[in-house]
Amino acid sequence: MLRITPLPPRDTKAFLTLPKRIYQGDPNWIPPLMMERKEFLDPRKNPFFQHAKVQLFLARRGQEAVGRMAAIINDVHNDYHKEQAGFFGLFECLSGEEEAASALLQAAEDWLRERRAEFMRGPVSLSTNELDCGLLVEGFETPPVFQSAYNPPVYETYFKAHGLEPCKDLLAYQKHYDPPLPERLAATIERLRARRKVTVRPINMRDLTADVHRITEIYNEAWSANWGFVPITEAEAEHMAKSLKLAIIPELALIAEVDGEPVGCFVAIPDLNPAFKRMQGRLTPWGLVSFLYHRHRTDTVRVAMMGVKRRHRRLGIDLLLLDRVWELAPPKGFRRAELAWVLEDNELMTRAIDQIGAVPYKRYRLYQKNF
Repeated sequence: MLRITPLPPRDTKAFLTLPKRIYQGDPNWIPPLMMERKEFLDPRKNPFFQHAKVQLFLARRGQEAVGRMAAIINDVHNDYHKEQAGFFGLFECLSGEEEAASALLQAAEDWLRERRAEFMRGPVSLSTNELDCGLLVEGFETPPVFQSAYNPPVYETYFKAHGLEPCKDLLAYQKHYDPPLPERLAATIERLRARRKVTVRPINMRDLTADVHRITEIYNEAWSANWGFVPITEAEAEHMAKSLKLAIIPELALIAEVDGEPVGCFVAIPDLNPAFKRMQGRLTPWGLVSFLYHRHRTDTVRVAMMGVKRRHRRLGIDLLLLDRVWELAPPKGFRRAELAWVLEDNELMTRAIDQIGAVPYKRYRLYQKNF
């Protein structure tokens, strides 16, 4: 008999361990670090819960967990966009459990309706500010990079059966550092260097929290008109600084300044997934040593954030940031960059990415159902 159970905030063990059964034998799946995932869902430790309501659901057949789901009301999103949005995410379901998938989606819908949501959108982890937004619908052949979504192809069938319709497509691009940037673009960058009084500096690891706040300020202004944008709060920025401290390489996290004012940022993080795969979700003393050894031995970086304040756009600051990363990354052993995620219909961004010779190689999709 199938049962859908709402979970208390701290009862997450079965919720977190279910994916290991679902992806057993899948060579592309990367086991998440269980300690980090537990903290991510802990309202006492994740500042997202300060402005959001989250309900976790677990599907059980008998005593066995067969599926999971989260329903989310994000007050910051709704205040900013002046709408009554509901979100769903963290969805997982065992193969052949169509009934459980349908029941979980219905449970999330009912919970959101009760809280006056006018539609449900997802999947997200908790927020559209997370890097692993959307359902993977193209690009199953290669493993995901750090903090990217991964799922079986059948999940799309489950969503459609529940009446969810495609809402937005998000693209992941890849670009190899060899060949370098196109010659015409390199010439433009040289002219910009000569004309513009722009200083590009690496993030200061000794004052990381302050620089993360500066990057957050840039992001919140630069992306404020972007579809699905949600302002990052100060508490979330500080939490981000803490959680990414081991991942950040200063030369790949850059701030552009004009007359001392931070006006642009570019943050790329190494693909930590190969290191996480060796750890198999467990933080043992040997696992930590292995992680510290392998974290800088990946050949891939993920461009997680890039933005320029509105009044400083069209000055080529984005190109200067990009050029600096292209200069500094190869000597550190990086051969490939993933740029994700990018809205498919953001023509300004997709044109700029096309100019540097990057090509789309994965597609993620957000779905929506209006009530």
